[in-house]
Amino acid sequence: MSETGTTMGPDERVRIAYAAKRHYIDGLSRMEIADELGVSRFKIARMLESAREHGIVTITIEPHASVDLDLSIGLRDRFGLNRALAVITPEQRPETIQDALGRAAAELLQEIIVDGDVLGVTAGRTLTATASHLMTLADCEVVQLAGVAAATPENGVEVMGKFSRVSGGRAHAIFAPLIVDNATTARALRNEPGIRNTMRRFPAVTKAVVAIGSWSPPDSQLYESARQVGILDQLLAQGVQAEICSTLIDSDGNVVEGIEDRSIAIGTDQLRGIADVIAVAGGTLKTAAVAAALRSGLVTSLITDAALAQRLLSEPEPRASGRSRR
Repeated sequence: MSETGTTMGPDERVRIAYAAKRHYIDGLSRMEIADELGVSRFKIARMLESAREHGIVTITIEPHASVDLDLSIGLRDRFGLNRALAVITPEQRPETIQDALGRAAAELLQEIIVDGDVLGVTAGRTLTATASHLMTLADCEVVQLAGVAAATPENGVEVMGKFSRVSGGRAHAIFAPLIVDNATTARALRNEPGIRNTMRRFPAVTKAVVAIGSWSPPDSQLYESARQVGILDQLLAQGVQAEICSTLIDSDGNVVEGIEDRSIAIGTDQLRGIADVIAVAGGTLKTAAVAAALRSGLVTSLITDAALAQRLLSEPEPRASGRSRR
């Protein structure tokens, strides 16, 4: 039906379509179109509204073919994040999720990293996938934020090296275990010149891309390292749910003390001091760990899979024990 309540005729349809073209395609304002057609701007407003009602104009919003817009906005608003990407994956196999999240993280870093940034990175399979998808990166220093938790291709040195080769910036590595048997050994390692110089760059980090390790159920290199040095049961008894670097977090988002004196990694306060901490984590095993990390206030941005995003948003409103980072 037309504005007058009758069936829209061909002439009216053409006039409305013309006004819509001038507005939506040619970029003219309603006032400019009104002057051109010799009618009021209110008439143009009604014509544009009628164009949508009658299907002459249809609006499609496509933010990204592989990103769920509603889930992404839901995560951002629910957890007070700077950015959130809920990535649609064709299946829930861990390898598929890791590759999809890695691709999305690489695209985000290529968008937001600028010349002069200092980028902190950690280890993990998903961050290895991120590095493999990086085609270009602004000229930035790359700093390894934690020692090596396991002798795997996904260790921090390898991931840091891949990032720095793409960026062309200076690399700062930590050739040491993430945790060791005792505080004396840890102090000695921190005083080794190469490690000391890397750790001195921690306060300069402007953006960080980090993994989230799960302790219940276990899906974490640090979990195995804690077992090897004989402190796993003690930490589990304290309710550790997740880790970022060497910061341990319980299910309510509280930081759990226990390995600070024997770890070779960025400290919790230094991690909080980074302006943008981008966590990349997904899969069924990571749901509780990601929720805990979000509650801690350590994470400012999140890249996860759409299924995990849906699970997070289906939970009751979280208790925020960490300070907001938004």
